[in-house]
Amino acid sequence: MAAGSRNYFRVGLFVFGALLLIVAGIIVLGGGSLFQRTVTIETYVEESVQGLDVGSPVRYRGVKVGSVSQITFVGTAYNLQPDDPRYFQVGQLVTVRMKLELDALAGGAATGLQLEAIMRRLVGNGLRVRLASQGITGTSYLEVDYVPPERNPPLKISWTPDFFYLPSAPSVISRLSTAAEQVFTRLEEAPLEKVILEAGSLLSELRETNRRVQALVAGERVSAAVDDIGAVAKRLRGIAASAEDNIGNVLIDLREISMRLNGFSQELATQFGGNTLRVIAQGLRETIAEVRQAAATLPDTAATAGRATRRADAILAEGQQDLNLLFANLSAISQNLRELTESAKRYPSQLLFGQPPRRSEP
Repeated sequence: MAAGSRNYFRVGLFVFGALLLIVAGIIVLGGGSLFQRTVTIETYVEESVQGLDVGSPVRYRGVKVGSVSQITFVGTAYNLQPDDPRYFQVGQLVTVRMKLELDALAGGAATGLQLEAIMRRLVGNGLRVRLASQGITGTSYLEVDYVPPERNPPLKISWTPDFFYLPSAPSVISRLSTAAEQVFTRLEEAPLEKVILEAGSLLSELRETNRRVQALVAGERVSAAVDDIGAVAKRLRGIAASAEDNIGNVLIDLREISMRLNGFSQELATQFGGNTLRVIAQGLRETIAEVRQAAATLPDTAATAGRATRRADAILAEGQQDLNLLFANLSAISQNLRELTESAKRYPSQLLFGQPPRRSEP
């Protein structure tokens, strides 16, 4: 092989190796993005996108999931002419298109209508994209995250987007600037002159009140009241000291009473200790048992007494006539005895020496 041919071969081999190194570097530096499936999504921003450029990263909670592919206006992207009523309404909105990884959104297998359904569900749950600042360098990036959907509703659009529409949310800087503008607007609308005049009058009233308070404090009444308070405090201290002495005496008396009660309880334990309490308790139990037995037989006794009473009533009812006859005989006998005694009183000799009765004829 000639020397020139060998040189050409070496040059070709060197160029081929350089190309391989360049491709490997692109693959390594690109993080393997060349072999990842992506989907293009667009959003519309109502604020300045200063610091955002093509190629800026798109992050989901700090993780890079894509990059910005195009930045333009809605009027330019959809050919809105100045005579179109929508031009001055939405024509100046910024259109940002980005390429996001399918694996980060809904899995690499989702395509077509399935991907669109998944994205609509994510948007309904509050998935939004907003502009974020990257440190103090001034560069910006897009942040994809979930926010309250009722506070960040999607933009009402009157055209058909070329790609799937992901609604945007105001950035933190935009919200701060909006809040500051509202505060300054309210300050401008506020009647500052009236507020200043009222503040001056209020300050004058406070000064007058302070002067009156100082005059009142320096008056004789306040000094006398302070002296009276000191005297009352002194009396209270004396009462507290005497109360401490009385409390000490009361504690001594209570201690003596406690000792006496302890002695009395010991005497009671001595008198009624041991078998005495057991005997008393046994007697009480026997008495209670007898009372319970008597109470148990009381209904039978009462029933027996009732039956005896009813029998006595029946006997009295049956012998009432015999008793009446007996009482009549007893009355006649009493009458005869009375006449006999009267006759004896009048004629005692007749009772003693009277003639015998006549002999009766057989």
